[in-house]
Amino acid sequence: MTDIDTQFLRSLFDEEGGLHTAGRTALYRLYGPEGLLYVGITICPLTRIRTHLRDQPWGSEVIAIRIEYPGDAEAAERRAVHTERPRHNVVFNGPAPSPPPDPASRLRVQLAVERRRLEELEATVPESSTHLRLLTRAITTKRARVARLAQEIRLAEDPAAPRRHGRNSLP
Repeated sequence: MTDIDTQFLRSLFDEEGGLHTAGRTALYRLYGPEGLLYVGITICPLTRIRTHLRDQPWGSEVIAIRIEYPGDAEAAERRAVHTERPRHNVVFNGPAPSPPPDPASRLRVQLAVERRRLEELEATVPESSTHLRLLTRAITTKRARVARLAQEIRLAEDPAAPRRHGRNSLP
């Protein structure tokens, strides 16, 4: 292996030996001999994948892994599960539900998903100092998203509130 190869490989990992993600959320796919087994998102892909391999009854079936970093990992995960139909996903793996009829209901559905993901992040036990920093950053971001969605729901339910358009219209 050349020095350039070694430098490239080292640049992929942080000081704790985890895949360097720069705080981005990874979308990962786990494949078995007969196709897609599981799709998920995480800020620590190697740690999460290692957990699946160790703890899931289907972990021994995994023969390939694909990791990518889409702009909106949560939306990409929902799309991937709905369209690619991984065998072992439970959440989002069913017919795509029709969106709730009014904006406040749609926001409440999003808020429930965000709160569930926040609970999962808060329950995660860090495996290293780098993992702890990434978890802390993800929890802070998720809490801000939950607060923003709660504010959007209040505005959507208040008929006297001025109507603004666009996702980033809140202060």
